[in-house]
Amino acid sequence: MNRIFERAIRRAEATGIELTLNEQTLEGFSDGIAIADLALHDHPLIYVNSAFERITGYRREDLLGRNCRFLQGTDRTQPAIHEMAQAIAEGRDIGVVLRNFHRDGTPFWNELRLRPLRDAEGRVTHYLAIMRDVTALRDLNDQLVRTATFDEVTGLLTGRGLLDRLAMLETAEPVLMLCCDVDQLRDVNATYGRSAGDILLRELGRRLGAAPGLVAASRLGAGQFAAALHRPAEPEAAIATLHAALRQPFTLPGATVSLTVTIGWAEAAWAPHQAEPLLIEAEAALYAAKAAGHGERRAFDPAVERDARRRLRMTADLRHALANREFVLHYQPKVELATGRITGLEALLRWHNPVFGLQSPDRFLPVAEQSGLIVEIGAWALAEAARTAAELHRRGHAIQVAVNVSPVQFHRDDVPALLRRILAETGAEPGWISVELTETVLADRTARTLACFRALREMGIGLAMDDFGTGFASLDQLRSLPFTEVKLDRSFVRNLDADPVQAAIVTGTLGVAHALGITATCEGVETEAERERLVALGCPVAQGYLFSLPLAKEDLFWLLEKHAVLPVAAE
Repeated sequence: MNRIFERAIRRAEATGIELTLNEQTLEGFSDGIAIADLALHDHPLIYVNSAFERITGYRREDLLGRNCRFLQGTDRTQPAIHEMAQAIAEGRDIGVVLRNFHRDGTPFWNELRLRPLRDAEGRVTHYLAIMRDVTALRDLNDQLVRTATFDEVTGLLTGRGLLDRLAMLETAEPVLMLCCDVDQLRDVNATYGRSAGDILLRELGRRLGAAPGLVAASRLGAGQFAAALHRPAEPEAAIATLHAALRQPFTLPGATVSLTVTIGWAEAAWAPHQAEPLLIEAEAALYAAKAAGHGERRAFDPAVERDARRRLRMTADLRHALANREFVLHYQPKVELATGRITGLEALLRWHNPVFGLQSPDRFLPVAEQSGLIVEIGAWALAEAARTAAELHRRGHAIQVAVNVSPVQFHRDDVPALLRRILAETGAEPGWISVELTETVLADRTARTLACFRALREMGIGLAMDDFGTGFASLDQLRSLPFTEVKLDRSFVRNLDADPVQAAIVTGTLGVAHALGITATCEGVETEAERERLVALGCPVAQGYLFSLPLAKEDLFWLLEKHAVLPVAAE
């Protein structure tokens, strides 16, 4: 044990301090350890361990007898120094991080913990200091902060950095926030290499950074950028000028490329808390511009935001509805006009909302399709219709149930495989089910679409073309595709007497369907006059409010038990 340490221990013991540490223990620490004597003038160090020497670069004889403040050099304005002085004056523990200097003058970050040592009467006589060099950790944290604040490729702010910068902005002027997106960045990377893509991004950042009135510019990710500007006197003209600059050809190594740039913007009277909401509005405007067509530009429209919020709320509500079994099917009979016999049923989706009651599909189906939830909802509807068909046959009613399948579900899901599984689970036969598809599906006659048609028919499942005449379908497609039923839209049923062209279309469609052996069904029959006209034209099957409203399953069973044949002539 060195003599100085012995004297420190003896002095501490003389004042009543119980010190259980010994020099061998302290020398084994990887952290720097120092003891200062508060009874001596200027509180000199009376002990340091080897780790303290190693961390600071000073030898022990250069340290003992000196106040450790000399390690701070001339950097005496650090807040941590005042905090330490206050803690020592109050005789309490403290932990700080401050900048110290090695013997060779290089700085390092010192994580320092000070602990008072007291005598038997509770008086602070010494301070124990534990030093740890955290420079590497501090540098890593600084690097992480830089990475979070600045984009590595362009040098612009990141999205988080943009918001932090704007939070410090003090201005009385309105601020305009714009978002822009380069659509073909992936193509540039794939064709010319990622380094060429980085050149393009840097040039785009430079052009954006040169915008008049710029407050801050940011790369949000991939090919998406944002910029905050002091609102120009004529925002639309200024945005148009900037848009033209951003669309100028880009010179890359070995190539010149022109890209499509889409822009959305929003503006507001400025307050620091406005930064994030304004960025969100600009992004919403960008998405609206993309929806209008790539290369467009759009200002933020509050109606668009309200619609987006409504979609988000409804998407959440639809997920909840699926989990809580709030969807139901109602069934509308298809009636043979010659006899009044119920030949089939169309299953119609309804949402039994606990707040707003029974909701028709036009209220929620667009959101279900946009969100992709229609795949799960549609799978449930097919399974529920199959269960109903099986129960109908157990009750002695040989009736086919038709289910509308959304184009989104048809293209995303493997509908034939789904129906095989459903039939196996419910015990329903393939011929008891029919799939109704709108003409939208026919707009994309891919090999996969045609294969799905063939697979459904090979299984024995019916295939109906719904809303015929309102979209892409033609009479030739009735001939070339394996449909078992064609359903004429309600628009062809109205005003048959007043519109001879419309009557001719219906007559022609009925004739083609008959020749092909396809059932023709006219939808939306609501009046006796419409029914009589359809009978005269040779329509075999119809459905509509004239015969029955869509019925809950229990009401359907009652109807079939009491009235398997419906009246089809005026009394």
